[in-house]
Amino acid sequence: MYNQIEKAAPLRPMDTYTVSTPFGTVIISDGGRKVAFELYSDIKQSRHNQALFIYIQQLIKRGVTQFNTDHITIAGRAKRLTLSRGKAKLDLVYVHQGKTYECELKTSREIGLDITAQQLKEFAKHCERLIVLVPRGCIDEMSTILEMINLSQYIAIQPYDSSNGDSEPPEGDQA
Repeated sequence: MYNQIEKAAPLRPMDTYTVSTPFGTVIISDGGRKVAFELYSDIKQSRHNQALFIYIQQLIKRGVTQFNTDHITIAGRAKRLTLSRGKAKLDLVYVHQGKTYECELKTSREIGLDITAQQLKEFAKHCERLIVLVPRGCIDEMSTILEMINLSQYIAIQPYDSSNGDSEPPEGDQA
């Protein structure tokens, strides 16, 4: 009926399996008990994702236990916290002291882009406590942009690169 190729099963399992991918090598050894990932040297995490990861670590140190992220997967994230707002998707949503905060992270390169202004306008229509996270040295630039697009009263600005964990969520109900 069908041409089948039958191959005898090995008498004993191989000691080590190696699988190459476009990103690196996976090595499975010790009868499947050990798994190692070796990334190629040119594989790097984006600045955006690194900054988001560091900011989430700061939140966790301050006691935030409920959060969801886009772009990166972190153990313990609460997928029930939806990231979609209107036609756009936030980078981070977290709950702190019973209040939900909605965050969009922008690197220094992304702050002045037209797409950033468009995203923030879309988010402002749908978010209650919207925070734009930027590098500490770009707060004034982001503030000027928010003034120019008439969103400064709807969006809070926080640095994502807090050196000593002094970045607290904004107080009050309005961002």
